Amino acid sequence: MIQKKYVLLILLCCVSVALWAQPALPDFSIIKGPKNHTILSWKNNFGANLTVLNIQRSTDSVRGFRTIHSVDNLSLATNAYTDSKPVPGADYYRLYYMMKNGSYYFTKAKRIATGFVTDNLLSQLNSSKAITITGDHPRKLAYNQLYHLKDSVVNFTSDSLYFVNDSTIQYVKYNAVAAIASTTTELRPVSKFLYLNADSYIVLKFPQRDLDQYSMTIYKRNGTSVLFKIPRFDHSELILSKSSFMHTGWYPYEIYKNGKLQERSRLEIK
Repeated sequence: MIQKKYVLLILLCCVSVALWAQPALPDFSIIKGPKNHTILSWKNNFGANLTVLNIQRSTDSVRGFRTIHSVDNLSLATNAYTDSKPVPGADYYRLYYMMKNGSYYFTKAKRIATGFVTDNLLSQLNSSKAITITGDHPRKLAYNQLYHLKDSVVNFTSDSLYFVNDSTIQYVKYNAVAAIASTTTELRPVSKFLYLNADSYIVLKFPQRDLDQYSMTIYKRNGTSVLFKIPRFDHSELILSKSSFMHTGWYPYEIYKNGKLQERSRLEIK
């Protein structure tokens, strides 16, 4: 009996620590649990004004979401849900919630972080040198600090670490804005690089041979603050994820090739 009490106490403490660090709606966290389960958690700062909260799942971050669970106890300040039967390929999750006044919202779509690190990265580096990090998070680290960086990228982000030479690695931040490869052939041109597909989603198209030379900056609707920076593209044709914007409207953008402005205009999120 005493052992059971101790086990229960330990479990409660673990749950409390996990939930304490969770973000508040409309944000949520998503991590990989035991037995490949997917664990979503969040804070409810709306109190009794929150009347409905559904967990939704899809094969991509733009469309096809289906409700897989409706949360019963909405009064909890912190809460979590475990998807014990995740479907291979359907790894995007979002929350749908409704308020007392009838207004409803969707959170941004998220999936479990799957960071990439060049095979045998650490063994290719010179352990006696300070290691230079280039790319999105430039800095210098001692060799023994790279173990923590490598584990963080793999387990808690979708970013990438690439080997450059024995004292340099490149950090590339995951592109969450245009991460969905497009396969449609029915496209209507909007500009030199932007198109609309049959479902009215914005598709970005770049020449494959120069793909690594292009970058994009998308501004908030006021046109003065940066909303997203896309430093590189992984595919020559991609769908622009609507769920990354949260609001409909016109967003100014700029497209660069080797740092030189190629296009400046506005795109519409409907």
